[in-house]
Amino acid sequence: MELPLSCIERRVRKIKKNIFSSNFDLYNFVFPSTYDTAWLAMIPHSKYPSQPMFNNYLDWLLNNQKPQGYWGESDTIECLPPTIVSMVALIKWNTGKSMVDKGRSFIHANADKLLNEVKDDCPRWLAIVLPAMIELADEIMGLDVLFTKSSRDTMSYIANRRKSFLNKEEVVGDFDWYPPLMSYLEALPPSYVNEKDICKNLSADGSLFQSPSATAKAFMAYGTQECLDYLQSLAQRCPKAVPQAYPMDEDHIKLCIANQLQKFGLGEYFVGEIEVFLAQVYR
Repeated sequence: MELPLSCIERRVRKIKKNIFSSNFDLYNFVFPSTYDTAWLAMIPHSKYPSQPMFNNYLDWLLNNQKPQGYWGESDTIECLPPTIVSMVALIKWNTGKSMVDKGRSFIHANADKLLNEVKDDCPRWLAIVLPAMIELADEIMGLDVLFTKSSRDTMSYIANRRKSFLNKEEVVGDFDWYPPLMSYLEALPPSYVNEKDICKNLSADGSLFQSPSATAKAFMAYGTQECLDYLQSLAQRCPKAVPQAYPMDEDHIKLCIANQLQKFGLGEYFVGEIEVFLAQVYR
């Protein structure tokens, strides 16, 4: 059923008001990263260590669990790391017990199906991150993530791939094709990187490769002031939840907005606005 023209025009005016206004923040268009938000939610307050430094991110986790029990964008294999780390964050601050139980139930009910997606070809990032999050949940927070025998076999394969990556790659090597291991600091063994390595590889903005989760881990491990400055700047710019990388290429965000409008068949209503975006990008 087609929408009446008046309804389309009303929606177009609303989009123009929200997205193309002078005070629109481009980061509002970026999907939040539950995984990175959960890592920031785990940082203790410097003066009151029994409380989170960024309580707003903890609140976001409490309000963004999916009805099925997972955290993340969809119930694919990619939801396992954010679901586990969100559960860890809630346990750390002794809140959301029913949500943690629901998350465990989701994992127990779906682990076989989800892990079956990567039983023969596990992506590098998942091989690095997933075993580490399971270790974090089990060893540090006492949260036992149970798997069936079939799931354990796949997890053994994934853990071996992780071991292979850690043994073969340098912490910071040639990362033209993929992010360096240090950009996954939160998922690396404690002995793998020291404070000197971290300080040597901090970006000018105080981050580790613009990764909120890695920078959060660096700050929690060593209390590096530059990392704290970065995290506070990030929290000010993204007060509800954080993106997977920060800062992001804002020209790329503008191109994504223009592309989405075209994809939804709305390009004809935003010709002038899209032309402005493109002129800004290609100036």
